[in-house]
Amino acid sequence: MTEKIRLIATDMDGTFLDASGQFDHQRLDDLLKKFEAKNLIFTIASGRSLLTLEKLFKDFTDRIAIIAENGSLIQYKNQVLFEQLMTPSQYLDLTAKILENPYNQGVELLLSGKKAAYILAESPQSYIDFMKGYYENIQLVENFEQLDDDIFKITTQFPAEYVRKGAAWLNERLPHIQAVTTGFESIDIILRGANKGFGLSHLCQVLKLKSEHVLAFGDNLNDFEMMDFADVAIAPENARAEIKELADEVIPHHQEQSVITYMEGMIKE
Repeated sequence: MTEKIRLIATDMDGTFLDASGQFDHQRLDDLLKKFEAKNLIFTIASGRSLLTLEKLFKDFTDRIAIIAENGSLIQYKNQVLFEQLMTPSQYLDLTAKILENPYNQGVELLLSGKKAAYILAESPQSYIDFMKGYYENIQLVENFEQLDDDIFKITTQFPAEYVRKGAAWLNERLPHIQAVTTGFESIDIILRGANKGFGLSHLCQVLKLKSEHVLAFGDNLNDFEMMDFADVAIAPENARAEIKELADEVIPHHQEQSVITYMEGMIKE
């Protein structure tokens, strides 16, 4: 099944990373050496910002591809290949709509930019502390109107029971954006057309690869397009039901480091 694979892409949270948001650096280094010997490309695909992913993979960025911001930014061996930015009017209109959303639970939203991530100063401290686990250089601002930065994406929180309804409400009212669930309480909002599948397709075009050369791992709905694009789709046991249904194979829970174990097994084939 994997003999024609040339590129392996994996989601981060709930898939490649463990429960503490980390991974075994030595195992990845060993794996990359074997990948490089076989001309295989390792790609991380995440809703996280490039700043965060570059810190997390600081020892590996010159050896891997990165799809950040749910497909709004693509980088290969430290070279940016593509980026899609929101205009100020777009992200200001969007933040207003988020605050109007009947399923919204307050001012828990973050704007992810090139230089920093921005949260309203009036946000609960618990939300600020939580987002520090996922974003680098968080800045507290009184409003979003005077930001001196390029913005890729907005992320927000909804109560778990309303997260899908909250995303649907936004998608119905703002046709130029796409709201996708990234966790059981989280929604990422990006410009329509940008998603991990788009990012993976664009990366493959640059590298002169086809979807039949791609294997992808994912666990959540923002991984759907990426896994649908890939010839082989693998989901951990903890994935959403829709993702496991799409997958060609379901492997053990991500906390068992099942993704890197699967990749190590590919090399032994």
